[in-house]
Amino acid sequence: MFIDQLRSSIKAPLSRRSLRTILLAPVFFAATAQVDPAPRGEADWSAEKQGEALDLGKSKQVFAEEFSKPVSLDGPVLFAKQHADYGRAGFDPPGGAAYAFRDGALALRVYSDGQRMRGANVQSVSSAQSYTGAPIVPGRQGFTCAGCYWEARLRFPEARGTWGGFWLLTPDDPRNRGHLEVDVVEYYGIGDERGLHHSLHRWRPKELGGHTRQSDYVRMPEIADFGWHTYGVDLRGSSSNDAKQQAVFYVDGKEVRRVPVDDEFLKKPFYFLNTLTISAKKQEITLPQELLVDYVRVWH
Repeated sequence: MFIDQLRSSIKAPLSRRSLRTILLAPVFFAATAQVDPAPRGEADWSAEKQGEALDLGKSKQVFAEEFSKPVSLDGPVLFAKQHADYGRAGFDPPGGAAYAFRDGALALRVYSDGQRMRGANVQSVSSAQSYTGAPIVPGRQGFTCAGCYWEARLRFPEARGTWGGFWLLTPDDPRNRGHLEVDVVEYYGIGDERGLHHSLHRWRPKELGGHTRQSDYVRMPEIADFGWHTYGVDLRGSSSNDAKQQAVFYVDGKEVRRVPVDDEFLKKPFYFLNTLTISAKKQEITLPQELLVDYVRVWH
């Protein structure tokens, strides 16, 4: 999941309804990018926290798209394409074959149209809202949320060459302040059993400090069983360690990692993206393939 720096770069599931009642990249960077070390050690995170259950406390659900029926991907809340292409597939616009609604889920597809590979991206703001400051009225004109817990229930494809995920961006002009990015989950297909569970990026012009990131693999065998799982990140600011506020990442409602963050990650509004493309690495590729999205839910 990348921003304007990359504009020019290249088995059967259980019953979805019954589960719903129970459960309420290779990364490419500019050569000049500054890379923050991945957070490690007891000062940042204790393994004792691993496996702790998500506690939403008094938070209220402020967004839910269940994909129980087809919805518009041309606004006013969800938008297809919009984000710049990345990887080896060009994103289809709304109405393209990369998008389908089936069995109460959104299917994001990668396929070949005979000339090139086509992929899918669905996000909760338009291109104008993301890049040029067009008005966002959550729930009526796009959706953003600041200080929220974000969760998606996904089923990754049993395929090769996959580059899929659920991620967040701030709607900032990249030529000025730059985006903040939270990759809640990324998966790179067969051969990458762990998956890149989380990565935090700050995209800025060089004169403002350039690109920095915190990124870490977390061993998650669940991601490669090709079943349904929930992936979430808590940006409510309710977790801290050594007086540092933290972003906390969850799989199936259990904590897997927490990362110290500054106030901006907890106070700035984010929008969400669900994306499926093909890795830029030269490797065997499975076509077609699809990433299923059961729901996206947000609490504040």
